[in-house]
Amino acid sequence: MPRLHVRRPIASGVESDTPTRDERQPFRTPTRTPRLMLRGRSALPGNVDGAWWPWTTNLTSELHDLISAVTPRLGPTMRVGFEWNATSIAQRRIDTDDHIRMHGAGDGQPPDVMRLYGAHGTSLALLVIPADTTPEVARERMRLAVAGHLSPPPGP
Repeated sequence: MPRLHVRRPIASGVESDTPTRDERQPFRTPTRTPRLMLRGRSALPGNVDGAWWPWTTNLTSELHDLISAVTPRLGPTMRVGFEWNATSIAQRRIDTDDHIRMHGAGDGQPPDVMRLYGAHGTSLALLVIPADTTPEVARERMRLAVAGHLSPPPGP
């Protein structure tokens, strides 16, 4: 099947050409733009690659929008690992036909870090800022995470 090139907006407002094989991923334009900041591709490796400040406590309801925003950087998402809360698991909106496997946090993974794994060995670690965080505090934590000055608390 030929590869299609579709122009997709990403969270920063910059468009990029994203090859897609089918309509599973990337998903359609986000219904609500994720509050997301990513470190530059040339930044030195850090504990996290960026930060995400979801709009609600139901993270799975916002996951398609997040995946749409990170697809230009990550490629098709295959797995997502996080310490899911009961609300998110109960109201999960990830369909089995989108080929994304959800699982809990990995060994040593801090509870506030979400790991997204791409199809081609790519991955992103995002610091998840609680939805009820005040805007000033959330923006500062996101800025510090992207700058590499904020690391998640040590894992258990």
